[in-house]
Amino acid sequence: MFIKAWAHLCKQHLEENGDVFFSLPEILTPSLNRSLIKDPTGLDEEMIKIVRSLKQDNTNASTSLTPIPALASGGDDVVFATLVLSRGDVERLRERVKNESNPSQFLHLSTFVISYAYVWTCLVKARGGNAERPVTFLFVADFRERLDPPLPATYFGNCMFPAGSYNSKTAADFAGEGGFVAAVEILSGLVKGLSSRKMETVAEEFKISFDCLGVTSQFGSLAGSTRLGVYESDFGWGRPVKVDVVSIEGNTISMAERRDESGGIELGLCMKKADLDIVLSLFNNGLQ
Repeated sequence: MFIKAWAHLCKQHLEENGDVFFSLPEILTPSLNRSLIKDPTGLDEEMIKIVRSLKQDNTNASTSLTPIPALASGGDDVVFATLVLSRGDVERLRERVKNESNPSQFLHLSTFVISYAYVWTCLVKARGGNAERPVTFLFVADFRERLDPPLPATYFGNCMFPAGSYNSKTAADFAGEGGFVAAVEILSGLVKGLSSRKMETVAEEFKISFDCLGVTSQFGSLAGSTRLGVYESDFGWGRPVKVDVVSIEGNTISMAERRDESGGIELGLCMKKADLDIVLSLFNNGLQ
């Protein structure tokens, strides 16, 4: 919402030559009322404690704010790439899941689930190695509409929490013929379970996601969403030609809607070119 509000004000400023004071429309006016969140469990304090413990400096027992070095700074052979799934690709993958999965499961087959599952299986297959190695993948969910009572759509603040599969699966579960469907089934269950999650479980899962970093062989995560409308933000010089998430690296995937096709998806990756070539080959071959 911040980007859309910023773009709205910039565009209005350019169109009126900066001579008029502008206000935001109601749908872009942020709600900053923190009292709307009812948290009898003390979740905020618990999560602060978790973050502090994760940042603890073992040498002097003080809180460390040292950033984690970026993977992409390790060499000149790291490249960005955008993988594209057309609306037709997504629909064919969806039909494949319907044909290969148990019809009694009533899977949540959204474009988000289909796209993430497909790219994740490509990443696991490209990595290779020990088939029994533990793997973890997660996404961050918007909980504004899932709280009781729900928050307004314009609530401006951090109300996002992780949902994932933490070391409960091995690479073999995703690298085989049924790997894509298996990933869809897991993600479907996670998405469907969001509405029934209790506030007291959020802090526990938050800590688990960080604990997995040190023990999992492959940690997948997602930045972005198909619902953000990144190509709709016009700052006054037209819609964006291309949008990239520059903070992704390794097994982190960026996701956005396609600029000129409703129902299509753009998926960003950043990794060493040799690894990316393998992923691209698996990605393209799997669509044929």
